[in-house]
Amino acid sequence: MRPRVASKGVPGGGCAGPVTDSDLAAGPFCIFDAEAHQNRYTHREDEEFVVKGWARPLIGWAALVLGIGGVVASLAVTSTRAGEGLTFGFAAFIAFFGLLSLLVRNPTPDHWGLFVSGFVLFLLPWLGAGFAPDPGAAWTAWVVGFVAMALGAIGWLNDRPPTVSGINENTSSQTRPSAVARWISRAALVVGLVTVVLGATVVQSSPAAVAVTIGLGAFTAVIAMWSLLAADPTRDYLTLAVVGFTLFLAPWLAGFAGDQAAWAAWIPGVTATALGVAGYLRGESLDFARTVRADADARYRERYG
Repeated sequence: MRPRVASKGVPGGGCAGPVTDSDLAAGPFCIFDAEAHQNRYTHREDEEFVVKGWARPLIGWAALVLGIGGVVASLAVTSTRAGEGLTFGFAAFIAFFGLLSLLVRNPTPDHWGLFVSGFVLFLLPWLGAGFAPDPGAAWTAWVVGFVAMALGAIGWLNDRPPTVSGINENTSSQTRPSAVARWISRAALVVGLVTVVLGATVVQSSPAAVAVTIGLGAFTAVIAMWSLLAADPTRDYLTLAVVGFTLFLAPWLAGFAGDQAAWAAWIPGVTATALGVAGYLRGESLDFARTVRADADARYRERYG
């Protein structure tokens, strides 16, 4: 038998939502079929996903090709170190988000990251003085940044929001990540702490190298802690992958790629990126958010049914 919930009546019929004891004497109420409502919502959600899903691989492949083209252009047509490093880094991020969007069920965060990367890259020629004597870097940033911004906006505006069902409102604390997810989070925490130690003791080539290594290492550790505390760490793993990839690119962006200190950023960076991508893809493939949402629905019925 389907659970039914007492709900407030609204003008013209229908239900507005669950009522409290004090609402029962205030006016008419109706019986709300929670399971039927959930089924209708899920059907509509899946239908929208099918209708709009055809464009998602196109956006992902276009962003991946665009990012790779931007990386090649940054190495081929730029004439200054600053222009080459900045366009290389942000073009690599565009390719990174394009690739991730091809591998997950819900690419909304990846499309948003694609839009932000394109937006920043598009603005760089006006913000960075190194672009003034380097028209090749400036035009690469403008063209690649604008197209990436457009692709990210189109994808993001047609995606479902990640909190479409409000899954955090009634989630049980018993819905926890698996042992594999906890292992990934703990490994990322160790990587972040080791990076901070390396930045404080080994990296002495320049103040920029020290600041970047310690700062991104600490950020990696903080994100790892967030993922350990979260009911659904999938989005935290995406953030971990982004920060790890930033750490990996930092020697080129900050200008210490030719120093031995670069290895203190490259190795932790690629390790954190691999851990973040693994956790993100695993969470998306298992659709852990749907599990949390189902748990929230069950608690809703238990509380109001």
